[in-house]
Amino acid sequence: MSSSKTSRRRFLKYVGAGLVAGAAGSSGYYLYLTEREHSPAQVVTTHATSSSACPTSLPSRPVIVPDILVKPRYINPTTEDVVEFCYCLHGPVPTTPLLTTWTLDGTEVIHEPRYANKLSEGDHAIVLKVSDDESETVTSTTVTVEPDQIYPTKPLHVKYKGVNYCVGRPMTPEFTGYPSPDRDQMDEELDNIHKDLGCNAIIIAAGADSEDDLIECARMALQKGFFDRMYIEPHYWQYSVDETVERIARFAPRVRNLRESSEAIHFMVGHEFSLETSGIIPGDLWNDRVEYQTKHPDWQDRVWATFPRMFKDIIAVCKENYGYKISYAAIAGTAETDAVPWNDPLFESVGIDGGLVPVFGATDEVLFRQLSELKAKFRKPVIIPDFSCMTYTGADQWDGCVLPNAWENGPYDEDAQANYIKSYCDVLNSARIEGCFYWQYRENYDKNAGLYRGGKSRKKGFYMYKSYQRAS
Repeated sequence: MSSSKTSRRRFLKYVGAGLVAGAAGSSGYYLYLTEREHSPAQVVTTHATSSSACPTSLPSRPVIVPDILVKPRYINPTTEDVVEFCYCLHGPVPTTPLLTTWTLDGTEVIHEPRYANKLSEGDHAIVLKVSDDESETVTSTTVTVEPDQIYPTKPLHVKYKGVNYCVGRPMTPEFTGYPSPDRDQMDEELDNIHKDLGCNAIIIAAGADSEDDLIECARMALQKGFFDRMYIEPHYWQYSVDETVERIARFAPRVRNLRESSEAIHFMVGHEFSLETSGIIPGDLWNDRVEYQTKHPDWQDRVWATFPRMFKDIIAVCKENYGYKISYAAIAGTAETDAVPWNDPLFESVGIDGGLVPVFGATDEVLFRQLSELKAKFRKPVIIPDFSCMTYTGADQWDGCVLPNAWENGPYDEDAQANYIKSYCDVLNSARIEGCFYWQYRENYDKNAGLYRGGKSRKKGFYMYKSYQRAS
């Protein structure tokens, strides 16, 4: 995702909503291999991550070529994780016994093929020497270990604490910043979302034609058995109203099959249709429709003209093809919230994407009032499927957004994201709603709203969200 599109997205979405509201561990090893030519006794450095298995088809080489495999691969370990090292050999199978030596920060630690231990915080130099009667090869890598906790723990008084986790191909060509994890990455990150971040719930999301990835990830999560609530959320970006209803109808039976194996499964039928669905408000692309929202108050009339029929059709197809209760993620403080028929018995919860934008009057008091009014009005559980903050100075005052492109010149600032998450969780503790889900677990650029920087390093926002433990 380009930075300009990102800033535009975050600004227009939440400032538009704010104006209205003011008035929201892996099971195996994985290998990233840098191919090099090797010769006897040559020092070789590989940038290893981790791998589930050695390659099954190896090129023939005249010498031993080991590659260090590290677990975990996709995240940095913490001081409480056991870091595991092993290696794969490239080339012909040795005919003589191998001597293996692992060195940690300059000290020999073991002569076995595998080494596992907790490590202290900081960077650690790992050196592997493998030799036989004819050759010797030395390979090295660096492992960064992060602290397990940097903020004091405190309770979060919601039943379900979770994150949004994107799988499959990018949900839309407009936004390519969301990663597309493979099965191995899903396995490790699902473990981390629960065991490290402390979540007992998750929204698994994907775009059109990635329904297989949605189902596969949900099955993996079910097998792990540690999520008490799992929402399956397809995003049918750029489809018309009728096409969206048709896609939901086709996907619903697959969600039903999962639901029949576990009551933890719930169907989130959509997310902010006024922006993601073509034809509700003018605009060929998502950004065009968001810009229309900021300039034309009549966009809410268009929602009222569309949502009643659209949700009547969705409810009908879900009753026919799904049969279990559903939810939806609406933009808080707008016609989206009011036009969804939450009173229908099929809805198990009221879902709103509410933000804190103090500069536009969307303060913690406003968000608290919105949540309280929804609880009182519908007498149903209220959840927040989407809240987040970007990572630059001042982002905590704008719900992670700022005037278009301005954030590009602002300094990277993890404290802004952490402060926002703290303020948001404090409001949730007062409101006592059913669940909350941070958006997104991971994104592919540093100033984003994701909880990681550069892929593997936890941001302060990660640690702040982690500090608010599961419901007391």
